[in-house]
Amino acid sequence: MADFRVLQHTNSVLCDRLQEICDSLELNWVGIHKDLDTQPKDDEEATIYCSMYRVDDVDDIGLPGFAVRPYIRGPQAADPKRQDVAQIPPRFMYLYFIVFVESDEPDLSHAILGAIMNGFHQEPTLIYQPKPFELNGRLYDSVGRPLKSDGLELHVDATASTQSNANQKVVMERISVQLVDDLAFGDACLLLKGFERKIRPYLTYRVFAKIDHPLEVVQRVGRVGISLFDQES
Repeated sequence: MADFRVLQHTNSVLCDRLQEICDSLELNWVGIHKDLDTQPKDDEEATIYCSMYRVDDVDDIGLPGFAVRPYIRGPQAADPKRQDVAQIPPRFMYLYFIVFVESDEPDLSHAILGAIMNGFHQEPTLIYQPKPFELNGRLYDSVGRPLKSDGLELHVDATASTQSNANQKVVMERISVQLVDDLAFGDACLLLKGFERKIRPYLTYRVFAKIDHPLEVVQRVGRVGISLFDQES
């Protein structure tokens, strides 16, 4: 399950993949920056910038929440409160990133851009983090262990044990990376000049991602009542 951290983690995973591509090259050390406003360091002969510049929401349906029934092995106890577990449909989106290289040597910049294109072509699908699940305000990983959050990162409780009926393997979220012709040259010039960056050849990548919503315990649909606002005790 991808939560609101999907933008943060997607950017980090793209930069990690760029680092892997550059480490395989027999070139001088390459720095990677996520912020277009960051200035290259003195020891960076070539610097790669990978920054998200646009989010395109592709969810135009607006479906209501739907009931989901968790799978429980063995006989199930009676449910006197007639409750269901409901989930709001995920929010799908496209994330757009601009990638370019700053270097005083054009040949070096072109070689790195070619390596980046080849690297993402070889691995168009990236894995970025274990899926967190939220139920009644608490976070769990895909094997049922409680998670702790510091606002940015999620950590598994060291004393937590795996749930008996949970999956035995940690489920990972996958994202697709595609090279697209999205940013016109004039728009790219305005974007780069706004951050005092020189106009250089650039690449634009599109990532398909989503934000899932937590599970909630709600009143089961179909109960008998004289009003829509009645509540069972």
